[in-house]
Amino acid sequence: MDFKNVDKKYRPVPFWSWNEKLNVPETLRQTELMDEIGMGGYFMHARGGLQTEYMGEEWFENIAACIDECNKRGMHAWAYDENGWPSGFGGGKVTGKGEKYWQKYLRYMPADADRSQIPENRIIHISDEFCFYYDVNPFYVDTMDAEVIADFINEIYEPYYEKFGSSFDGFFTDEPQISRNGIPWSLTLPAKFEEAYGEPIYDYLPKLYIQKEGFFEARMKFWKLITELFSASFMKQISDWCHAHDLKFTGHMLLEETLNSQLITNGACMPHYEYFDIPGMDWLGRPIFPCLTPHQVASAAAQTGKKQILSETFALCGHNVGHDELKRNYEWMMVRGINIMCQHLQGYSLRGIRKRDYPPAMYIQQPWWDDYKMFIDAMSRVGMLLAEGNITTSTLLMHNQTSAWICFDNAENPGLEHYNQKLIEATVALEAKHIPFHLGDDIMIERHGRVEGNKLIIGEMTYDTVVVTEHLRYLDYTEKLLAEFKANGGKIVTVDELEPNPIIDNPNITYATREFPDFTMHYFVNSTDSKQPATITKGSYVVNIVTGEKEKFTSDYTFPAYGSLVVIDDGTGDAAPKTLDISGEWDVVNATENSLTLDKCTYWFDGELQQENGYILNVSTRAYALERAVNIKCQFKVDIEYIPEKLYLAVETPEIFKISVNGTEIDKTDCGYFSDQAFRKLDITKYVRLGENIIETEVLFDQSPETYENMRKAKIFESEKNKLTYDMEIESMYLVGDFGVRCNGSFERIPHSAYFYDGTFTVVAPTEKVTFRDIQKQGYAFFAGKLTVKRTFNLEDTNLKLSLCKKGVNAIHVKVNGKTLPTLMWAPYELDLSDVLVKGENEVEITIVNNLRNLLGPHHHVAGEIFFACPANFYDEGSVFTDYQSGFYTEKYSLVEISLI
Repeated sequence: MDFKNVDKKYRPVPFWSWNEKLNVPETLRQTELMDEIGMGGYFMHARGGLQTEYMGEEWFENIAACIDECNKRGMHAWAYDENGWPSGFGGGKVTGKGEKYWQKYLRYMPADADRSQIPENRIIHISDEFCFYYDVNPFYVDTMDAEVIADFINEIYEPYYEKFGSSFDGFFTDEPQISRNGIPWSLTLPAKFEEAYGEPIYDYLPKLYIQKEGFFEARMKFWKLITELFSASFMKQISDWCHAHDLKFTGHMLLEETLNSQLITNGACMPHYEYFDIPGMDWLGRPIFPCLTPHQVASAAAQTGKKQILSETFALCGHNVGHDELKRNYEWMMVRGINIMCQHLQGYSLRGIRKRDYPPAMYIQQPWWDDYKMFIDAMSRVGMLLAEGNITTSTLLMHNQTSAWICFDNAENPGLEHYNQKLIEATVALEAKHIPFHLGDDIMIERHGRVEGNKLIIGEMTYDTVVVTEHLRYLDYTEKLLAEFKANGGKIVTVDELEPNPIIDNPNITYATREFPDFTMHYFVNSTDSKQPATITKGSYVVNIVTGEKEKFTSDYTFPAYGSLVVIDDGTGDAAPKTLDISGEWDVVNATENSLTLDKCTYWFDGELQQENGYILNVSTRAYALERAVNIKCQFKVDIEYIPEKLYLAVETPEIFKISVNGTEIDKTDCGYFSDQAFRKLDITKYVRLGENIIETEVLFDQSPETYENMRKAKIFESEKNKLTYDMEIESMYLVGDFGVRCNGSFERIPHSAYFYDGTFTVVAPTEKVTFRDIQKQGYAFFAGKLTVKRTFNLEDTNLKLSLCKKGVNAIHVKVNGKTLPTLMWAPYELDLSDVLVKGENEVEITIVNNLRNLLGPHHHVAGEIFFACPANFYDEGSVFTDYQSGFYTEKYSLVEISLI
């Protein structure tokens, strides 16, 4: 097999957030950049901030350009089926058609209670004890009503096909759901229940909440039907439409992690995955932990013969996330079956609210963009092997979702967490024993299960061992098959009864395997943050995941933190170098433009002082609340001790502001952009002076009536918030140029390799020398870019290695005596220098590439460096993005550490 070349079908397909005014030349430019860096395609994703009419003429002009360009480049263009998320409301077109289309929730009250506030048409049934009725959510749809989803298809899917036929790959659907607010209801339920079970639903309703006689049966029947209605009405109907039009269907469900989280949102996750051509999941934030998510989707994919499995990943990790951590998270998923990456998020623009859209920005604005291909190549190469290899898993772990249905009462849910924990513990134990396994879902077994001799077959997969954990009951068909399997000599066991797989002896290493015609791949992953020594019992050579080259295999191997190993089994001592001492000062030889973030100002509304030295995002938040036009003046103070040859002010939408420096209105001639196309540079060199400087902006700030209405809607349900767009925004500004930033206050060490800084900043002369510890304190507090330093070493011993310990850095480039060495992006951060060093004088040059974290924040959250970063983390006062809560703000600045030692 050719390990070196990775076809584009295995390469990432990121969320490309169309969050700005679109124009075809810019759209094509960004497509070219994605192709150059190694992307396989993209999902064209309408999102908050979009200034072009969703599915209007200009929208489809850009879609057409993307499809044509992708087809020319061999890339894969996918449509995203919603304006924001969750999918189904059609950007408001479907929900705008009335109550039949709206999401509904089952409610009850005593039969003799006052019902005057309940519309008569919403009363479902009145018994001697209870009155059952439904509530509505007018901002989302009834996904169990096939007619509603048919209308969604007609409004969103059909226009794409009418314009583009099958010239693009297909559609992504995002987090469709049955409920987020209790037990779901649909106007179709009474008839569907009677059709399925031959009796009315009404006598069953009290048993959904109360443990009356027969509640096991009532809850199992109800939730099985709910799951199947959702599966048939939404998933299968869209899948069938796509296949009839020669298009593919992908996406992911909502809250897949546990038995409880997936219950009211999906009924059960696994039955829905089979209708995806590429089943998917998502994983948000940096933390990883035992859960059901990757196991469920990988199991359903294998059982239904789907080779590729997608993960929408990296949202909320924060701008400071390293590629070692990204690799850790994605390989944690890949070793459990995921094999195609969907990065969240590539923003068309970072203007305004867009920069806070669940960072990190995984895109061209990042200083590390040019180094990104190394990560993409490595992850795509492993994904290719996982997708193309044959899965030979023979162990089935029974899923417990039916037990969750029985326990769920929409209140205390007694026993539910117990059964969830037992299932999670079983997955952890099987992984520690290195036994590959799949999950067995009752509905999937009912659809595709059978017994042949002493084998249990689910679709494409055959199992000879079934593992059970504590449970209440399975569906009748499952119980029948398990009894038949056992009677035929099939093995039904607990996890404790299984012997470990001897392939590797360290339980902290996770394992997967794939069979190829002429070799077996063994894939080992260390998801821990510590070194893990291990002995591997099979292997012929190792595949370098970055290059595809074959390397020597050794059975005794120490996995570095977040390390992995692809070992190929096809049947077929030098002295260790010492470490080069890199402590001390290094000369700065080159740096991208430095920056100082201006995010505090004194501001006035219509001449009335609102806040002195206030946080910049408070300005817009307070102005939006007025719901009227207001004249806003903001005054920023900047201390300058050094004026560079060129000093720029980077401003978003500078055309709407009157801008003055030290009382003089400035020339707003555009001088290019800084970091993002929206951050326009204005030359203010001639307006500044040594000492205190005053920068003022003034604007008549207003929104359209439609925007104010959308802000009110956004308070109610997430679909409205997720597509919210403002007409005008007031954001931080940035001083940009060749200068240093002196921190005049004090630093306090906080968790996550970060500091709180309390004090002011001064623009000073550029830094000439740095040490490798806390570079952010050495003139680079807000730096986002590439910093190159060098140093000369006089050496007698040339058997040396470079050993680094990176923090706040994404890529490290090294040159020794003019020779370029391999780029470092994950552990081990070591390079053998013995072949490039000479006795005597040696020049070592190191370029560090960091990220947008210290430039864009969040700077002022009381928790400091956030490992689960969302829009709310950036705000001081209550807003639509914080659910109108406040109290998490600090005047101090959180800055992450930038160090190599």
